Amino acid sequence: MSCSSKAIAVIGNVQADLVMRPVAALPPPGEERFVDDVSFRPGGSGGITGMVLAAAGAPVRLFGSLGNDPIGAVIRSMLAAVGVQTSDITSVEQPTSITVALEAADRERSFLTSLGHMETFSKRDLSDDAMAAPITLLTGFFTTPALQPDVAELAWQARQNGSIVLFDPGSDQAGWSGSVRDRLLAVIQECHCFLPNEAELLALTGGEDVIEALEELRQSFAGAVVVKMGAKGCLVSASTNAAPVEIQCVPVEGPDTTGAGDSFNAGFALGLSRGQDWAGSARLGAAIASAVLKQPAMRRYLTLQDLERLDEPPGHDGNRVKDSAP
Repeated sequence: MSCSSKAIAVIGNVQADLVMRPVAALPPPGEERFVDDVSFRPGGSGGITGMVLAAAGAPVRLFGSLGNDPIGAVIRSMLAAVGVQTSDITSVEQPTSITVALEAADRERSFLTSLGHMETFSKRDLSDDAMAAPITLLTGFFTTPALQPDVAELAWQARQNGSIVLFDPGSDQAGWSGSVRDRLLAVIQECHCFLPNEAELLALTGGEDVIEALEELRQSFAGAVVVKMGAKGCLVSASTNAAPVEIQCVPVEGPDTTGAGDSFNAGFALGLSRGQDWAGSARLGAAIASAVLKQPAMRRYLTLQDLERLDEPPGHDGNRVKDSAP
């Protein structure tokens, strides 16, 4: 990695993930089922993004919180082990949030989350220099309710400090009401780049497909939009005047897909920190997300050596991505 990479601040939800696979359906009441694999690891959009960036040697600070309990202590230790600067993660007297992710082949993932300590994470938990990095990612909007009222202001403040501001809200469990959409659009207006997945963009805009949804969003937002579409890759709309670029990725087999979008965010932010444009950063994001998916369930990150192999010229054995006009 270039030593001239710009610093990145990740602000959002940090928690624990418990991933179980395969779970095609919950057992009937009173019955028990066995699963093949269970993985316990750092989670939350902020936690995963910060972990992937730190493990790859990126200059990153992760701002979040954890509960002051054994689970929080373990997650803090796991993050520190891969290079996360955990002093920016505050400790609160509440149980650490846990997400149970249920995965199986041929079905969409399901998640069960205890809000726990994330309920109180707010602007007060951020140091004065949290919005001073050259690149700022705001994430986990819907899992940090106490921070929600201040996210637009935080984005504005980061912009005033000269930061490139990225925003990935996650999914609204309450159903994307009109007031929620208005709040999100207010935040997006203060950002340089919006990073939804396909389902989130459709829910926010009411569009029938990604192109229609993107056109609808373009009525109110002129910045960059990068739509994550899972195994299909992503769609990059750099501006209102540029045709969208589709970045496709080679499908990969992996233990599970939980955290793939956050790993993409990490690669995307890393690309920007290296001076790449929106599309180039998205290519790196897709490559890193695909490479992370290949890792063992308890090691969902890349080392600096892994990252250097991704940077080898075309023809190596690593993942490749390509772009084409839709």
